[in-house]
Amino acid sequence: MSMDREKSPTTVINHLSRLLTHTLNDQLKSHGVAPGQFPVLLCLWEQDGLTQRELYERVKIEQATMSNTLKRMERDCLIFREPDPKDRRAMRIHLTGMAKELEAKLTKGAKSVHKAAFDGIKKKERKHLMEMLSHMGKNLEKAAAKAPK
Repeated sequence: MSMDREKSPTTVINHLSRLLTHTLNDQLKSHGVAPGQFPVLLCLWEQDGLTQRELYERVKIEQATMSNTLKRMERDCLIFREPDPKDRRAMRIHLTGMAKELEAKLTKGAKSVHKAAFDGIKKKERKHLMEMLSHMGKNLEKAAAKAPK
């Protein structure tokens, strides 16, 4: 028995993810921000001065990927690093003035992408969809944690 590709959550969600990512990337590019930098900026706009470990745990990417992203962000003058006053081994990641100034523009662009994606969908349905997607993510995280390595 074959699976109907058009009804597969993997196919539908993957296609939606690519469309959202492509549309958001257009918004980011116009401000000189790379796609992988946006989730880091979101975290630092919420709480500036996080460590690299705190960032990769929140963004949910590998440490090596985070390290490379932070190097590019430092090169692009979006962040700077300072030693943690309580732990000399750790570095705190801080936003530059330029990155702080980008917050309103980039979040406005992201919201416009979300608005376009949700066009014609009632607020109650939006909320329900986001709850379901979050629940699915948690289910898969649990399954991955239980899977043999």
